[in-house]
Amino acid sequence: MTTTGVAQDVPEKALRVDAERRRQALLCAAASVFLAEGLDAPLESVARQAGVGIATLYRRFPTRDALVEEVFEAKMTAYADRIEAAAEQATSDPWTAFRDYVRDLCDMQVTDPAFGRVLLRPMQGSPLFADAHARAMRANTRLVSRVRKAKAVRADVRESDLYLVAVAIGALVTEPGPIPAERAACRLADLFLDAVKGPAA
Repeated sequence: MTTTGVAQDVPEKALRVDAERRRQALLCAAASVFLAEGLDAPLESVARQAGVGIATLYRRFPTRDALVEEVFEAKMTAYADRIEAAAEQATSDPWTAFRDYVRDLCDMQVTDPAFGRVLLRPMQGSPLFADAHARAMRANTRLVSRVRKAKAVRADVRESDLYLVAVAIGALVTEPGPIPAERAACRLADLFLDAVKGPAA
């Protein structure tokens, strides 16, 4: 390689590193702002916390949904993996699989309310995380079918009941009352589990 080639390569590499650093700063700032203020937080707050201008944010993420998808991609993948694991465990230990999944779902929403809202989006027609949501929905069907067949839950339990629980927990987390959100959400999850428990649990 010529000396000129080396001189050209170095600035290009530096630019790529700098661009990636700004992208990571935006993602970290967005995660922090969404956690504190919700998914509808002003994107100017994200840019300001990342130390860049709003134009830089929009060059990287043309829409709010593009930013949300990038921020929560790993969590959505982990969520789909988690419910798939629960569905698999339900073949050998149905009640434990169901119970632990419901409690983990509660914990996910309490720990990160913004992510809790992301989980509810497929029922609102959002195209975000289509693959992960599709995996999770299929696993949800398998999980409920297996625990119902094993009589670990009541015969009238439906696949949509887990969505209803997620909605209720989300409401407790985003609109807290006199009881701390975490305690209220855990209490609700346990009441749900007690209510649907079947004779073989």
